Amino acid sequence: MVASQTYPLESAPLTGVAKITTTRHCWMQCRFCDFSQFIPVLFDTKIPPCLPLADAKSRLATMPDSVGLIKIRGGLSFREPFTYFRSLVRTVADGFNGPIQAFSPIEINQWHRVEQRPVRELLSELKWAGATGLGPGGSEILVQSWRDRLSPHRIEATAWTTLAQLGWDTGLPPSAMVLAGQWLSAADIKSHLQILSAYSWHHIEVKMFRSVALQPELEPMHILSLCHLVAETRELLNDTPIYVNEPPGGISHDARIMLTQAGADGFYTTLEAIEP
Repeated sequence: MVASQTYPLESAPLTGVAKITTTRHCWMQCRFCDFSQFIPVLFDTKIPPCLPLADAKSRLATMPDSVGLIKIRGGLSFREPFTYFRSLVRTVADGFNGPIQAFSPIEINQWHRVEQRPVRELLSELKWAGATGLGPGGSEILVQSWRDRLSPHRIEATAWTTLAQLGWDTGLPPSAMVLAGQWLSAADIKSHLQILSAYSWHHIEVKMFRSVALQPELEPMHILSLCHLVAETRELLNDTPIYVNEPPGGISHDARIMLTQAGADGFYTTLEAIEP
């Protein structure tokens, strides 16, 4: 008689996330992104303002107590200066006693170029305002050939990683991303992970891709393929924590257990979305 095997009933911890979006308009027009809306450069284009600070403050007051992490994103604004984004971080920090992942190297580069301010100075001011780390936006795929196809307007992969690593010097440890989709070959994924393994990260976020109408061939991953991706990420990035970003609606308890067994250290699930 073969003894039965009992699998664990508990998965890695689940962290509730509140996402604060400054604007849903972005000029990058990345082909995998369902967040940004491209604005044509026309003289009569109406560009809405970013999220008012008063609105952010009032929404934070009603935020669920179970939120353990706040992510602030969407800094590619045509209008608001860096001081707006710094004030937003300060507003969030005044109302939340927890980690605040504020923007990414993409936004840092935008402010550096537009306002001609040193990168380290910008990072130091975000840290002063209350940010505790940098987000992974812009690291979805660091293989330059795929980057040129899917997000041709973003800074090159080497520039992104260089900016991200500066976060360590100012107390804003950077995170990076692995975008899970069937459209990348095994060689592409390995190249991406090898690039990440050459640097130091606070954590890695695995984001499940959601196909959009303009790119129907960019399909999401099957759960078993996702488990393999998490296991491969764990193998190449050693002790770096790995968090799986759950898609809208979440994933099943069994899927979490499978991903935990594959090497995931935790899961992020969105509990609150604050947008303009």
